[in-house]
Amino acid sequence: FTIRLPLTLAIIQALLIALGEEKYAIPLSAIDSTIKVNMNDIKTIQNREVILLRGSVIPVVRLEHELQVPEKTRQENEELYIVIVQIGERRAGFLVDELIGQQEIVIKSMGTLLGGIRCIAGATILGDGQVALILDVAALM
Repeated sequence: FTIRLPLTLAIIQALLIALGEEKYAIPLSAIDSTIKVNMNDIKTIQNREVILLRGSVIPVVRLEHELQVPEKTRQENEELYIVIVQIGERRAGFLVDELIGQQEIVIKSMGTLLGGIRCIAGATILGDGQVALILDVAALM
């Protein structure tokens, strides 16, 4: 029998998150920290949602809007998870439903048909057989 391996195989550390029923992966290299905040901690300044973190104003990105996932109904005092990401000097907070955990993943190309999707860098197959899309952090900021 023959085993064929791709010439370039990218393995990265990623944080698995959940948005509704879907799982996504955020490359660990782009993550600054994860925090739990109250819904009331998210403020609106100049029509943008932000949080105040250690004296810095950080824009909040609702991933469900960007990825067109059905939005979860949230209570006013509900606690939320925010993944603080950083690319260069730019920082943002990704609002997620659940933090699943850190995992080493193999990046699979989306091919030519799905390669042009703005927010997605690739996909991976998890140990349980589920597919998780890998987020393109820079495109979401």
